[in-house]
Amino acid sequence: MKFRSTAFTAMVATAGHTTSAWMGPLQHQHRQHHSLVSSIPTSVPRSQVSFYSTTTRTSLKMAVAEDILDPPQTSATETERSAAGKPIAKGPIISAFRGGLVAVRVDDDLSTDFFDPEVVDTTQLLPKPKATSNNLGGDLIGRQVQFENGQRGVVIVHRPPVVFVYAEDDGQSSLPAEGTVTVFSNLLSIQVPVDNLQQIDCFGRTKNDFSSIIDNNNTFERPIFAPIPQVKDIALINKPLVTGVTMFDALAPIGKGQNMLLIGHDMEDIRRYVTDILSIQTQQGTKCIYAATGGTDERQQVKGLLASAGLEENVVVVMSQDSDKDDASRAAEATVVAASACAIAESFAKEQGLDTLVIVDNIDQHKKIWDTTTRVLVDEFGVDAVVKGDRDGGASSEMRAFFSSLVQRSAQFKKNRGGGSVTLLLLQSIPKMKSENEEEIIFSPEDFEQSPDKVKERINLLIQKKIPLTAANLRKIQIPVPSADEGMRRLVLQHVDDLISMSDGQIWLDERLEQSGRCPAMDFQRSVTRIGIGADTVSRADAAAMRRVVEGLRLDLSQAESMDGADVATTASKKQMRNAQAWLLAMHQPSASGARKLSESCVAMLAASTGAFNDSIDSGMLPGSVEGDTLVRNLLEHVSTKVPEAMAEIDTTQDFTTETKEVITKAIESYFDEK
Repeated sequence: MKFRSTAFTAMVATAGHTTSAWMGPLQHQHRQHHSLVSSIPTSVPRSQVSFYSTTTRTSLKMAVAEDILDPPQTSATETERSAAGKPIAKGPIISAFRGGLVAVRVDDDLSTDFFDPEVVDTTQLLPKPKATSNNLGGDLIGRQVQFENGQRGVVIVHRPPVVFVYAEDDGQSSLPAEGTVTVFSNLLSIQVPVDNLQQIDCFGRTKNDFSSIIDNNNTFERPIFAPIPQVKDIALINKPLVTGVTMFDALAPIGKGQNMLLIGHDMEDIRRYVTDILSIQTQQGTKCIYAATGGTDERQQVKGLLASAGLEENVVVVMSQDSDKDDASRAAEATVVAASACAIAESFAKEQGLDTLVIVDNIDQHKKIWDTTTRVLVDEFGVDAVVKGDRDGGASSEMRAFFSSLVQRSAQFKKNRGGGSVTLLLLQSIPKMKSENEEEIIFSPEDFEQSPDKVKERINLLIQKKIPLTAANLRKIQIPVPSADEGMRRLVLQHVDDLISMSDGQIWLDERLEQSGRCPAMDFQRSVTRIGIGADTVSRADAAAMRRVVEGLRLDLSQAESMDGADVATTASKKQMRNAQAWLLAMHQPSASGARKLSESCVAMLAASTGAFNDSIDSGMLPGSVEGDTLVRNLLEHVSTKVPEAMAEIDTTQDFTTETKEVITKAIESYFDEK
């Protein structure tokens, strides 16, 4: 057994360049799924390899397996909650990290200790599951474990033949650094009270209280790592989740039951927008759960934002503890925090039919724990073996399965499965685009010697045209900047691309647009919702009312952006730019400035689409200006006061009739007539 720190320096040269050994999933973006056992190093004897990731269910009775796949929602006492299922795996601790994370090697030659042919009915077996992301990256994920000293834990990652366990701190025992760990068949659950849920840790306990937060039976019980919803349990997404941020609702709407990435470099600004979203959703009766996975400073920032918005009593907060942990254990805890938040939301959605919203802030920690597991495998089985598995697509499919076990927990449940919804908003940070003094650096052709031939050709073309090789010029034509910071940023962006491929959509906040003054700094070309795409689908994420007032929005914005830096002296060009400025004025909304009702967003967008802002734009009331903000704010107040019934109709039905549109249009005109 080895006691590890999170430091790891093994590097391996591949494809003519140096890369981290644990970055295989980013360097080799294979989409096909291989057997999850494919990442086991070939040097490991088969007798020492566990195949629980694909065959555990075939070793259990049908009834036991069904309970694992779709456990019943029942009230339970603490004693019942603590009761373990059948032992299904056992192995020694091979690695321990300060604060709760341990790696355990489970060997299939021990399985005879648990599966007695005379006891287990092997005639009733489940078919062998296919190697897809629905297998949660290994069948032992979420299973309860027990250490020799009696402490409990939960499997958070299964990469055969190793399981990675996060231990439940009981406030008394220290985590064993060696010994044997037993894995049980049951999924470790969290108790969810019907009322008065407090700020809790990933195991459902209040701060400094190592007992259950509930003393009665008025609770739901839900596995922390419950399987992702099956197709038979979910309905089409056709109800909008209004964010209160006009730009989001117009260009990248979120449907109830959808998962959505919110990507950007400024996490504080992102959290302020999230606070606006939570504010309007709590007013609409949505049960909101906030998974705060960051460190002490980030958690304090989240609590401060919620308090300033008056949301402390309305939002369930699941957050990491302040106890002493290294980075690996913090990442492990963050993984459980996110899973527990989803479990709480699922309980309310399935048991009470509520619409729920889960904020995961943020999923950076999931990548850290995945990298940690790869480092352990590299140390145990060798760099070449693990990297070879990455090249073959094995680790890539494993990593996708691991992230899918979180991303795909969103759902709009059918009525016979509760009728509620779980919407996931997953925050993902990206490094800043440039470092200090980067723009002053002029690169030379020698800096691109290791680049592909196509990049070299484009570099030579820039040199021939006497265009300096600055970071700004390189980025304009999408050539990677040859710097350490940019290299790290590219790796993160590759990972983000992989997350995007698993998600229902993304909202991308861009650093350059933020610097230009756009609020939100949303990149229209990178931001999209994939719900409702296709002519033959009836699924929709946007509100019908918003859909009626944003026709032509993307086209106007795209055409205006394509004219950036071009000659706009013609009448047609000026009109196009003015249209875009009108849209941006209607959507300008700094973070923490307050969420808008759907009716207010529709009024602002209707004013832009009908040309009501044109004269104001020509007079200098541009997006982001004090005059522009005042104009929009006063317009919304005027219309809300003049036609309150029409505004209420939009907020209640999320749609409006032709007559209502005419009423609101006249109210808009009356505002400008009175000015």
